Amino acid sequence: MNIDHCLGMPAIPKPGETVLAESVSTCVGGKSFNQAAAARLLGGDVELVAMVGEDDAARTVKDELRELGIGSERILVHREESTGSAFISVDGSGENSIVVVPGANAKMAACGEADAAVAEADVVLLACEIPVDAVAAFARRAAMTGAKVVLNLSPYRPVAEELFRDSFVVIVNDHELARLRSDAMPPGTAEDDAETAAALRHMGIRRAIVTRGSRGSMLVDADGCTSIPAVQVNAADTTGCGDAFAGTVGYGLACGLDLAAAVRLGSEVGAFAATRPGARPSYPTMSQLEAWRKSGYPR
Repeated sequence: MNIDHCLGMPAIPKPGETVLAESVSTCVGGKSFNQAAAARLLGGDVELVAMVGEDDAARTVKDELRELGIGSERILVHREESTGSAFISVDGSGENSIVVVPGANAKMAACGEADAAVAEADVVLLACEIPVDAVAAFARRAAMTGAKVVLNLSPYRPVAEELFRDSFVVIVNDHELARLRSDAMPPGTAEDDAETAAALRHMGIRRAIVTRGSRGSMLVDADGCTSIPAVQVNAADTTGCGDAFAGTVGYGLACGLDLAAAVRLGSEVGAFAATRPGARPSYPTMSQLEAWRKSGYPR
């Protein structure tokens, strides 16, 4: 969980370059928060497990969770570390670059309260802004209780194969897939979809979703590779679109959708978010999404 500091500018600066920002805004963010918010706004029953500092930022986080109706009883407090921060640069085409200061996120560990929340869930979404050991422990507990684990391998971290085996599905974007290939696949391995799918399965990944922005996504499972097209829009800001997608996939699975249908729903929500500035503030309710769909996905 972070406080996001967003800067809008014509172009993201190159090394050694100084640019003037055209806008600045601050809001609650972080992958876990964004994904929880996306699922909640669609109508999901959501509880968030995270760690914050003992500071004003943490109070802002908790106020936002209450406003959204997200369960926050298991938000843990670290008395020495501050709440995490993210500094987001967004250029004129809507593309972004992000630097995260982990703060209390880096101290998150498996514990009794968090373990109980995981044990009660139908679907558990996990991102990698907390230590990998904690991610693996939560996934193991969730898998043991029969919950579906949706692992968003972002920001990319090398992880043990056991974590993949405990995950119902792994979500990566093209950049994270490249890192995964580099760490786990022999040099010179072909990069076509079929070879990538075979290599992912060899690593213990039963199902994977590779997100590719405006080029849509690829679903890899026992049946092979399925390309799912993106909803085409004019992007205003792509910040948080991946989180909107992941949170929606988790929501869809909790509602009983099959994985392909959940991915298609996630693609719609991610596209909707891209047409508006910010991360969480750009996410739709189900009624907003349905109205947008009925009107033909206006760009």
